[in-house]
Amino acid sequence: MKTINFETIQAAIEEQNRKQSYSGVISIFHQGKAVFNHAYGLANRSEQIPNRLNTRFGIASGGKIFTATAVGLLVQAGKLSFDQPVIEFLAEEMPNLSEKVLVRHLLSHTSGVPDYFDESVMDDYEAFWLDKPVYTMVSARDFLPFMADQPMQFEPGAQFVYNNGAFVLAGLLVEKVSGQIFQKFVEENVFGPAWMRSSGYYRTDQLPEHTASGYITEGENWRSNIFAIPVIGHGDGGAYTTTADMNRFWMTLFGKRFFKEDILTEMLTPQIKVSEDGVFHYGLGCWINDLKESRFYYVMGEDPGVEFYSGYYPDFDLQITLTANQNGPLWDMVKIIRDEI
Repeated sequence: MKTINFETIQAAIEEQNRKQSYSGVISIFHQGKAVFNHAYGLANRSEQIPNRLNTRFGIASGGKIFTATAVGLLVQAGKLSFDQPVIEFLAEEMPNLSEKVLVRHLLSHTSGVPDYFDESVMDDYEAFWLDKPVYTMVSARDFLPFMADQPMQFEPGAQFVYNNGAFVLAGLLVEKVSGQIFQKFVEENVFGPAWMRSSGYYRTDQLPEHTASGYITEGENWRSNIFAIPVIGHGDGGAYTTTADMNRFWMTLFGKRFFKEDILTEMLTPQIKVSEDGVFHYGLGCWINDLKESRFYYVMGEDPGVEFYSGYYPDFDLQITLTANQNGPLWDMVKIIRDEI
């Protein structure tokens, strides 16, 4: 076990919080035990309800790993293959889909399929929904009108281009193969076995108790993000969870309790190089970082009023998870924590 340092972590976090006021939960687990676990800010600004350790937060694209896990479960059940052409399932829905697009391409941002929200063209997710009511986005099929008639972007497998639409298609694929609504399948087959009792795909207009509202701030003004994100999460993200539940997820995934080692190895094997220096890669539903001869895996997400990071460091038996119901402070906090440890 490699050496890590926790002696100054609390002081470093508190100092950073003074510089940039944090709203969310920060949890660090080492060898299964909480080394640091603290909540900051407000879950509900109107009612002045504070965030607590059991508060659920939206995690935006952090949910992509749940989609990949759902696909992995179907692969293990013999109902699907990572190397199966997607056109076998979605030819009717995506008439311009290349027959070369494999399931693994959808899960690694290498598919070249058209995206409903192309981050290289537009980076304001809230503005995207100004003329597309978020309350109508209740199923994966509701995204198809933005994608179906568009051409392929590039040869499948040729390059890495972050693609939310590909993960929406992966969620639709889960529905077709399993016969279940995507959200229900994940809740029953991923969250259930991992004992993630505080996790789910909740409608933004029907949030359960102990759930933080997301807030968009502009100077001294703030507003809820209810009109800035789809009303319910899909294959590309939008689940709600707690830091404790993410701890349970990583333990279940790396404990090989979801599926056998060969499928886990597929998920955690770099599918594509993201950075020229070879440090950053993407697997199936997760980022992979080779830093100082130590490989770690992480997921992250950002939507209007939502920020999320959760990483697992096998060489250290370490997990770091940060949830936030605002934009801005989380990424600097992640850097401070990783540098300090």
